[in-house]
Amino acid sequence: MDNLQKIKVSELYFDTKNPRLVEYSQLKTEDEIIQALWDNMAVNEIVMSILANGFFENEALYVIKESGKYVVVEGNRRLAAVKLILSPDRCKGMTKYANKITEDLQKDLEEGLPVIVLEKREEAWRYIGFKHVNGPVKWDSYAKAEYIAQVHNEYNVALNDIAEQIGDSHKTTIKLYQGLMVLRQADRETSFKINDVYSNRVYFSHVYTAIMYEGFQKYLGLDISKETETPVPSERLDRLEEIMFWVLGSKSKNIRPIVQSQNPDIRNLNQVLQSSDAVQILRATGDFELAYDRSQDGADVFHQSIVEAQMSLQKALSKIAYYSGEIEILETAKNLADSADSLFKIMKDKRNKSMGKEEERTIE
Repeated sequence: MDNLQKIKVSELYFDTKNPRLVEYSQLKTEDEIIQALWDNMAVNEIVMSILANGFFENEALYVIKESGKYVVVEGNRRLAAVKLILSPDRCKGMTKYANKITEDLQKDLEEGLPVIVLEKREEAWRYIGFKHVNGPVKWDSYAKAEYIAQVHNEYNVALNDIAEQIGDSHKTTIKLYQGLMVLRQADRETSFKINDVYSNRVYFSHVYTAIMYEGFQKYLGLDISKETETPVPSERLDRLEEIMFWVLGSKSKNIRPIVQSQNPDIRNLNQVLQSSDAVQILRATGDFELAYDRSQDGADVFHQSIVEAQMSLQKALSKIAYYSGEIEILETAKNLADSADSLFKIMKDKRNKSMGKEEERTIE
């Protein structure tokens, strides 16, 4: 890895297999890639650093020659920053930095950037993994999972060895890998598509968190102890599809995901999946709250409803100073009081019947 040389910027290409760019696989042109890097990966910070200090010679890019092109496997953000300094009109965000770009800096950058040319991609995996998985320039969970899968599936490196090299726990490495395999299988074998999720990004943490729950595992027939690229059995692919729509949704099908936040929605969906009645309600109505209530023990739902009603009344009492005498609100309060009286009477009668005459006399 000591093959250090300078290569002109125009001859350096972005790596579409880069774990951080895989999430944006719909990008086709170099300008689209640059814009995505600018919008999501703080390229402006690197621009400011280069404007102030120049390009650090010890920050060489790692490249691999593929199809006659020099592809940057490590250093795509730095490459984007340099390309923007040389052509600031390629990104609107560069307007504020344009007057700080000197001719000397552009001339220096045009002479080329320091690169280390690798014979094959796997030569760089240890360095890249340490730097970006738990090192100084951390990737998000989706990029980490893409990196782990690439090293494991393409370079035949054991997950335990990957975990050891990147300074992560084996449990976390397994979780990220299996989450990505489930996501990829859904994209490959169902009508769910990664590039069609309802939001502007893939909330990958929802996926790998979900498959750690027993309800999801049983529903999908997952065996998380196995390392496989097809973790969901073929007879459960229809369930995998609906899980992905419930968790991530679909823009083209206008399916809004029922999971809005990881906590508590993933946990609640896990409980729904363990009740066949609750699952049928969710399928038929799309009403997540109704399905969740059905999945719970009836007594627990009743108790929770009483507690929530009490909390709402206490909140209303704390704001009583804001009541200005509106008759509509007063009528609503009366209906509320009547309902509370009826509820209490029914509960009291049921308790007295269950406890007998002596207990009946003690309840007011």
